[in-house]
Amino acid sequence: MVTGVSACEGAHVSVAAIVLAAGCATRMGSQKVLLRLEGRSLVQRAVDAALGSRASRTIVVVGHEAGPVTDDLAGRPVTVVVNPEYAAGMSTSLQAGVRAAGACDAAIFLLGDQPYVTTRLIDRLIERFAETGKAVVRPLAGARPANPVLLSAALFPEILEQRGDVGGREIVERHPGEVCLVPLDDPQAVMDIDSPQDYEAAREGA
Repeated sequence: MVTGVSACEGAHVSVAAIVLAAGCATRMGSQKVLLRLEGRSLVQRAVDAALGSRASRTIVVVGHEAGPVTDDLAGRPVTVVVNPEYAAGMSTSLQAGVRAAGACDAAIFLLGDQPYVTTRLIDRLIERFAETGKAVVRPLAGARPANPVLLSAALFPEILEQRGDVGGREIVERHPGEVCLVPLDDPQAVMDIDSPQDYEAAREGA
């Protein structure tokens, strides 16, 4: 049985925020994390939500067009990690983030194309981790578990063993009894931008 941390540790948990921004964005046809929405790029919005939260540090994993993405984050107090193996799949970016996180109780993995994730949501996931000690904490949008996902450091060895274009889904599925779902009031908070149509809809709704 894998467990997170003792629930009595409360506010003292150390959680790293890892923003995944390395992908090729093939459905978009361009580097989508650099697209602008209400004055900021998608990745800036995700990073700013993390920086305002209780996360102990914020790490951004870059790969495709690493230079422009890194430049886009200039001046923000983040650790940028270049994943040279990003084309081999999502697992390599999770691993790069975990290696950079160092000693911590957990990591919360945010997607660089989720511009509506809020500091409040991130803090709520961290709070539920501290309260329950569950190894996996994630939002519930209606009946659908969503991102971002918080994973206990107890699961890091499994992340480091993964291969290919897989995220944390298989790991979560192996530990159904260690999952805490946090219902959302606003499903838009976990909306991601995958296609030009998604982006246009987001701009029209801004």
